[in-house]
Amino acid sequence: MKHSLILLSMFALNSCRSGSQLDDDKLNPDFVFVSCYRETKSAPGLNTIAEISPDVMVWMGDTIYGDTEDMDEMRKKYAKLDKHPGYQKIKKDATVIGTWDDHDYGLNNGGKEFAKREESQQVFLDFFGVPEDSERRTRKGVYSTSVFGDEGERVRVILLDTRYHRDARGSNGTILGKEQWEWLAKTLKESTAQAHIIVSSISVIPNEHRSEQWGFFPNERERLFKLLADPGVPPVFLMSGDRHRAEISRNDELSGYPIYEITSSSLNQGYGGKIHKNRYRIGDQILKPNFASIDFAWSDGKPQVTATLFSEHGKTLESTSWTLEKSGF
Repeated sequence: MKHSLILLSMFALNSCRSGSQLDDDKLNPDFVFVSCYRETKSAPGLNTIAEISPDVMVWMGDTIYGDTEDMDEMRKKYAKLDKHPGYQKIKKDATVIGTWDDHDYGLNNGGKEFAKREESQQVFLDFFGVPEDSERRTRKGVYSTSVFGDEGERVRVILLDTRYHRDARGSNGTILGKEQWEWLAKTLKESTAQAHIIVSSISVIPNEHRSEQWGFFPNERERLFKLLADPGVPPVFLMSGDRHRAEISRNDELSGYPIYEITSSSLNQGYGGKIHKNRYRIGDQILKPNFASIDFAWSDGKPQVTATLFSEHGKTLESTSWTLEKSGF
């Protein structure tokens, strides 16, 4: 599949393992998802992830706390992360991909008003090793898609950019922008993968908290769930970060089938605040450093998904499993 706005990377997973076999003593997940890494703090979670050796590691935003218009300073912070021994091992053993949120974008809670967004994008792409001749170098925003796995058991990860095109909070304007919306719809409708994960740096389903979320842009949130309800779009689930807490959410009404969202944040920063209200939450909300794993098992072409939230030392905190399908379609 070729299109000027689509980047497709093919990798093979080492193996397909059932998430039900995971335990705290010997983990080896298909995918690990992380967010909100403070480069000035210790990070036991990076060492734990290096030890459990996932096939793929996905940054969901705030890879560093850049918060600057000085691109040299931004590079120094990425370099500090890159030198971490645990991260060096992860990069050696796993495929690493990611999107950004506000802090690695450069402006806290920022959107399209950030004056250095074009320069920051290039620094971000440098960190992730994107080739100089890649179309991602000229695209406006860091959204991308990658496909993993063998024929019949392929998983597509769709990384959204919720910053580059975002209008001001309170405007009920756009989050993704025209081109990214078109790209997302085309990517989903033309995909031949068997499982689809959409990564949003900010919350999509939970909308009763005060942190950044799609709920601040009601028209965009409605548009997203309408797209996911389209019979021509395969079933998906969502991953998000940003909030310095972790939880699993499920909504059965927004798109006509159960949609799960796994929020995992922060990799190395705990949070002492109150539990956020979330009518869609399954299990407990986690305020300690954490990361998430996703594993797939396959039965008659239908992906069986197991999502697990772990402490920074690899202890299971919450877990749930489901069949990824659109009932009734």
